[in-house]
Amino acid sequence: MLNILPGLGLCLVIALLALITSDFFIIGGVTIAILAGIIIGNLIKIPDALSGGIKFSEKKLLPVAIALMGFSLNYTILIELGLPVIIMIICGVAFTISFSMFTGKLLGMDRELNLLVGIGNAVCGSSAIAAAQGVIKTKDEYAGISIGIINLLGTLGIFLLPFLALILPGFSDRESGMLIGNTLQAVGQVTAAGFSIGDEPGKIATIVKMGRVLLISPIVILLNFRKTGKTKTTGRIPGIPVYIILFIIFSIVSSTGIIPARLISILKWISEFSLITAMAATGMNIRFKTLLTSGKKALLTGFITFGGQIVFSTAMIYLLNYLF
Repeated sequence: MLNILPGLGLCLVIALLALITSDFFIIGGVTIAILAGIIIGNLIKIPDALSGGIKFSEKKLLPVAIALMGFSLNYTILIELGLPVIIMIICGVAFTISFSMFTGKLLGMDRELNLLVGIGNAVCGSSAIAAAQGVIKTKDEYAGISIGIINLLGTLGIFLLPFLALILPGFSDRESGMLIGNTLQAVGQVTAAGFSIGDEPGKIATIVKMGRVLLISPIVILLNFRKTGKTKTTGRIPGIPVYIILFIIFSIVSSTGIIPARLISILKWISEFSLITAMAATGMNIRFKTLLTSGKKALLTGFITFGGQIVFSTAMIYLLNYLF
């Protein structure tokens, strides 16, 4: 146990600094931690004494972060959305993942990295990528690459989406909020873009975004069965890792409202800090060579997918307004 402390301590320090500095940068603590890890891992030879703790941070803290992430979900939000918006969200997520897989295949990108980029765009950025990576067990650096790309796209989207929402014909505050909530990747990005237009678009965008976040649960379950190809007899729900089961249980419990809001906030903070710590460790395993090879195709796929996602969501909003 003592042999993991030095490496774990390094990852915790990076995570703490990333969390503090995230107040001054719009890219978020997860991306800052990954970037810091990449710089350290490529410019400094990591001593063997640190490797055990770094591996522990990456492999053991990530499942903790994913499980506790369930407390961030509240399924009662579906009542506020209404059927047309729910249809838009589900269709948007399905389209975005499928479009990313199609685009990445055309560009010759690795299928697993392609899937992470698609899920990050479709659902909720870093959290969705971390949850998906934990299930499909891709190369460690793929999570870091896809999170970096998704956060870059989301940062650009903070400025792009409000502009589009204001110039699109027939878009009121409601439609503007729906477009922003159904396209931007992270909750913070959605609130920043939505409330930059006004209170009403900001509130609608946040609600729509939370509807997308709720789809993490079914997606990780589908990914798990896709990975296994068949059920396993393990004495628990077939083939599903324990932390995914806990994630689902925690999200259901959180939705009941029986847990005090203060405790929920603490658990969400622990989840976020665990995720940032795990991503700092992941960053230290990413090499510039990987970024220059896989990263370029992933970045292009991400940009094309994000553009397609915006076009599709806009078309869905016009269609739903016509039908309903």
